[in-house]
Amino acid sequence: AKCSINYTTKTNKTYLNNYIKGLAGTTQGTGQVVNETGYRYEGKNPDNYIYFNNELWRIIGVFDVSTAGEYLTKIIRNDSLGGYAWDKSNKNNWATSSLYNLLNTNYYNATDGTSGGNCYQYSTSITGNCDYTETGLQSEYRAMVENVTWYLGGKDSTSYTAEAFYTGERDSLYSGNTASTTTGYIGLMYASDYGYSVLSTSCARTTNLGSYSTGACGGSSWLKKENTEWTITHNNSSSSYSFNLRNAANLNNGYAHNGYTTRPVLYLNSTVQKISGSGTITDPYKIGY
Repeated sequence: AKCSINYTTKTNKTYLNNYIKGLAGTTQGTGQVVNETGYRYEGKNPDNYIYFNNELWRIIGVFDVSTAGEYLTKIIRNDSLGGYAWDKSNKNNWATSSLYNLLNTNYYNATDGTSGGNCYQYSTSITGNCDYTETGLQSEYRAMVENVTWYLGGKDSTSYTAEAFYTGERDSLYSGNTASTTTGYIGLMYASDYGYSVLSTSCARTTNLGSYSTGACGGSSWLKKENTEWTITHNNSSSSYSFNLRNAANLNNGYAHNGYTTRPVLYLNSTVQKISGSGTITDPYKIGY
């Protein structure tokens, strides 16, 4: 069932980005909001649910990524769209990848991309489930999404910390990829997003992401799902590998033409307001203008 967005005029507006920043240092469910390369939700199960596009999403945090220098709220779809190839041609340049084009064309515009040349589950095998007329971004929610900078850097293995991945994502490219950033409405989580999604009290920040497991670190991450899932971060030692989050909870390499779970990530613009809700799964944040 769909619901309408409420557009209200209030004297005291509660902007979602400022509200989340104001939660820094507080306990949220079985997690916290932590000021760590942005204002992030960290822990096992923080209260970071948000109702968006007539479905549940979750808030990764608030980050300074807009061209205007504004802090924007970054969210990830709670459920997967399905399994997709990162790139049908097995190249790890996100800016030219088939998944980038599928998400930023058909998913963003809520159109059917099944025969559009970017709908692939493995290499050139069409998935048959890229009709986003119902599940893509609906117009009233599409207006809330910001066109932002996405960083295209990476690292040469999984043997790095969250901090090292965060830095590498911003400056380390495979030699064949000439651009360090691109712009777009829809992306995926960074490897560093996963690395930082656990509290430092549960997972020492000196731990390499390739060493995360269901028993340590990854088992305390709200961002971890049950299936192997793509990140936006590429392996800069090869033109064919990108990083994925395995169901065993460690970061891993995978050929870009492999089909793995895909969950869209986007940034809400700074004018989006918190209308109601407490962020729990039964009382998610409701938003509007």
